[in-house]
Amino acid sequence: MTYAIIFSFISVVTTLTGGLVVLHKKEWTEKHLWRFLAFGSGVLLGMTFLHLLPEAWELNARWTSCSVLAAFVLFFIIEHFTVIHPCGEVMGKCHVHSLGYGALLSLALHSFADGLVISFSFLSSFHLGVVVSGAIIVHKFSDGLTLSSLFVGSGYSHRRVWVLNVMLSLATPLGVLLGFWLKPCLSPDILAVLLGMAGGGFLYISTADILPRIHKSHDAWCWVFLLMGIGISSLFPHH
Repeated sequence: MTYAIIFSFISVVTTLTGGLVVLHKKEWTEKHLWRFLAFGSGVLLGMTFLHLLPEAWELNARWTSCSVLAAFVLFFIIEHFTVIHPCGEVMGKCHVHSLGYGALLSLALHSFADGLVISFSFLSSFHLGVVVSGAIIVHKFSDGLTLSSLFVGSGYSHRRVWVLNVMLSLATPLGVLLGFWLKPCLSPDILAVLLGMAGGGFLYISTADILPRIHKSHDAWCWVFLLMGIGISSLFPHH
């Protein structure tokens, strides 16, 4: 549990860093945003296929596969009605800016779920917990970018945007604490389902959300950063 809490607070720092970059380096963010997203997408893809799903399949292959598919479809439905990962509109003119605190709630729930994933991964194995936490930490940077961009674009003051970033970042440690509190209720089959849902969510974010938008950026460096993310994920030792 100690390591999970440590990693969750590192994610707090990463989220706040992403938010600060938008507040103080807006032009730099506009230039390099897609590359950050490409790198994070590569890390999520590599971690999911090389580490998370193989360990979940060892617990219960059938339930893991079913939950991956269910989570992928569920994310598609949820994103149709709300904003989970609106990075395609970051720093641009778009209708999502009008969602205001609805966007904050969606991102906070997403961050809370990331905390649950960290705790469930450590409950499966220390190795998986470290790998999954690392991928989530990378991803948290883009969450900070997204939140700050949405609210700065809506005319909120920098001070209020900073407070909202703090609120968003603390959702992840809260998710970790709830995950470990639920530990007595988690059988291997249930853990397989939860890890499978995490994998399905990561796959959706990477393939259905980020990668299509990288295509539109026409930036060759995005592909370099995508492959770098996958390569770094493959360097972690296998369980």
